[in-house]
Amino acid sequence: MKINKITYYDHELEWHFEPIHFSELNLLVGISGVGKTQILQAIMSLRKIARGGSLNGVEWDIDFSSNNYEYKWNGRFETKKVNTFIIDDEESEKDKFRIDREYLSVNGKIIIERNNNEIIFNGNKLPKLSPSESVVKILSEEEDIAPIKDGFNKIIYSDESKGQNSVFLDVADMMNYSLIKNKSSAKKYSSLKEIQESNLSTQTKLALVSNYHPETFQEIKQQFINIFDQIEDIKMEPNEHEGLPKIIADYPYINIKEKGVNNWIIQRRISSGMLKTLMHISELYLSAEGTVILLDEFENSLGVNCIDILSDLLFDNRKLQFIITSHHPYIINKIGMEHWKIVTRRGDVVTAKDAKDYNLGKSRHQAFMQLINLDAYKEGIAAG
Repeated sequence: MKINKITYYDHELEWHFEPIHFSELNLLVGISGVGKTQILQAIMSLRKIARGGSLNGVEWDIDFSSNNYEYKWNGRFETKKVNTFIIDDEESEKDKFRIDREYLSVNGKIIIERNNNEIIFNGNKLPKLSPSESVVKILSEEEDIAPIKDGFNKIIYSDESKGQNSVFLDVADMMNYSLIKNKSSAKKYSSLKEIQESNLSTQTKLALVSNYHPETFQEIKQQFINIFDQIEDIKMEPNEHEGLPKIIADYPYINIKEKGVNNWIIQRRISSGMLKTLMHISELYLSAEGTVILLDEFENSLGVNCIDILSDLLFDNRKLQFIITSHHPYIINKIGMEHWKIVTRRGDVVTAKDAKDYNLGKSRHQAFMQLINLDAYKEGIAAG
């Protein structure tokens, strides 16, 4: 999947961003609070809608491509006043939000037309369906719709700095790995492509390649060692602590070996920067072709040496699409201005423009110096 253009409104919170055009590599730059993270979260909201989510007041219009097909999908949920202080885990249909309209076309051919009264699919009127779910979700097994579901499943919000150095990782992830250990299930992931295209976590994928594709694991390990030259080895192995439940004890954790140090460093004692770097490298190798990777505040927990090599790896992975946010001068200067999206906000309207729209200099350094002195960048938030 490749996202080409998005327009997004949140009528409940009363903000929106104007059409943003995306290429393979996109660096959203701007001061804190200008709306960079909101853009990533909006993309994740579209992923949620494609998987059946019901979102109050959301209106969207997205153009994307997949396997030489061009898709246009737009729609709008109703906007209701809700009491945000009442938390009800048992969400009923009455607590969801009705879709007022929805439209989908493939290569210019209309597939879905929906309004409050009817749903037309490939020219045929459908019987009454769930009013709060997208037709993309309801008909996700249909031949014309299935590639869309698969495409949105390939959008991942990369935030490996949270939770990965805890002994207690996601239980569902541990259960998945436990099932894979069964011989019949393990065959499903015998090829690297099958591992890449699975919905497993990056850490579980890394464990699988360490077992079944050591040459790929070696490449990942070498890239990591190129950044942290004090490291001489990495391995994945279960926690040997007695008394842990089997599902936790069997899960493979990351261990690293430093030069001149006898004991291996276990995952929960690895620095957050090291762990995040390893997960980012692993994502680049283990994500399926067509994956859209959203990276918020790319610089968090990363040293300059990490940023250099990771930035180079981003350019080498054209099978993936990256939408990254940062306000760190080093990262902005590291990534060419042709990839910048300069984000500003006036009141409740977020705008992202290309560097060329501001006539910045031709050289990277000149463009960077002009950017940081640009009024639109320095004063990124203006009153409506």
